Amino acid sequence: MNLSGCDMTVLDHPSLGAARDEVVRGVESRRLVVLVASCTVSYSGRTGSQLGEGERLILLKKDGCVLVHRTQDSQPVNWQPPGCIIQTGLEGGSLVVKAVRPSPLESLRITMKEVQFLGTFDLQDEAEFLLHASEEEMQRAIILQPDIVEPGLRIVDFEKKVAPGFVDVYALDVSGNTVVIEIKKDPAGSAAIKQLAEYLKHLPPPPGRRLRPMIVAPGLAKGSQQFLARMGIEFKQISLQKCVEVLQNQPKADQQILKEWL
Repeated sequence: MNLSGCDMTVLDHPSLGAARDEVVRGVESRRLVVLVASCTVSYSGRTGSQLGEGERLILLKKDGCVLVHRTQDSQPVNWQPPGCIIQTGLEGGSLVVKAVRPSPLESLRITMKEVQFLGTFDLQDEAEFLLHASEEEMQRAIILQPDIVEPGLRIVDFEKKVAPGFVDVYALDVSGNTVVIEIKKDPAGSAAIKQLAEYLKHLPPPPGRRLRPMIVAPGLAKGSQQFLARMGIEFKQISLQKCVEVLQNQPKADQQILKEWL
């Protein structure tokens, strides 16, 4: 079956020659190329890997990104980032797609013995992506992976009670200084700075060590930088996307331990 139109082409069980021609056309015209195929995958570069034969979903994106998915898991089993050079050809009775990343030099080779499905799509998508995450999720990400704030940070407490409220995260840096963290999911402004300043009145520094107040947020509100510096408060920029990635990549066992702790 071959369904062709101005924005897509779909091939059902194409010959390898027809599949090669359509992949070449799709890549050259910067279309999304989707394949379901029986394939093996090999990677060489910073490390090396081999994946035996199996039926998989393969995506070639317009920016040169390549993803190979198995029938389970949200993450690809093999992938190459945007900017790859994609080469396609027939070798020894197989369709070969090779994605080469120039710097650092690494290569992903997909060898297909049979293609069950091939589609090329000209998708229009210019919508803005708005990620909605809570301050609680940001807090969980920092507790699970303190290094996203700074290397060597060790969490001591969270939701620490002080007279005006609760400190989001209470930690120690590599020098033993106390780090008091206030988390905001939106760009932090004067209200957040004043809130943390009030907490500091009730948190004396430990003997022989410094007290490091810090705001963690995706950004700062306009005009807040000077106020922040005047109050002696540090700022660490962490995106909501980064926090979500930490939570998604953390093993389920660690997530469960964190939930019980919280």
